[in-house]
Amino acid sequence: MDNQNIIDYLNKNLSAERYKHTICCAELAVELAQIYGADKEKAYKAGLLHDAAKELSVDKMREHIKNNDMQVDIYMENNSALLHAYASAAMAKAMFDVEDAEILNAITYHTTGKENMTLLEKIIFIADATDESRTYDKKIEQWRDLAKKDINAAILKVLDFNIVKVVNRGFVLHENTVKARNYLVINNGK
Repeated sequence: MDNQNIIDYLNKNLSAERYKHTICCAELAVELAQIYGADKEKAYKAGLLHDAAKELSVDKMREHIKNNDMQVDIYMENNSALLHAYASAAMAKAMFDVEDAEILNAITYHTTGKENMTLLEKIIFIADATDESRTYDKKIEQWRDLAKKDINAAILKVLDFNIVKVVNRGFVLHENTVKARNYLVINNGK
């Protein structure tokens, strides 16, 4: 399925705010792909589809995941903030004919990150967190600018922010996030 069909679906099925975020994320992903030499088309498609399931019910998310023979762990099972990433990847495959594992993994891990992320996974992770529609913290613009110079340093800043936020709220911290952070610290210095 071409990108225009994906955009039409998202425009029809996402709230105006989520749709704006999705487009901004995809555009930033292309900009970062240009900077770092990644595939711009893959970055755009992953950016478009990363939140395709975000506004679905948990039951609908689970249905998409199950229908695509995907597995989620106990920490994600009832957590829509994490579950939507897997459901979005399932939708990308089933509804939009995305077979490219690199795109599907970038969608799957855009919320938690993971150990030893690929360049596309890094791009979608940081584009999702820092696109111009985001307003959750005053440092977002700094992180976005940093991502254009040192993507690993920017990801580390966002991971640190997310970890503190999750812990302060008393939520379970997903192991992928811890592994993503530790990998970056060990391999890139802090």
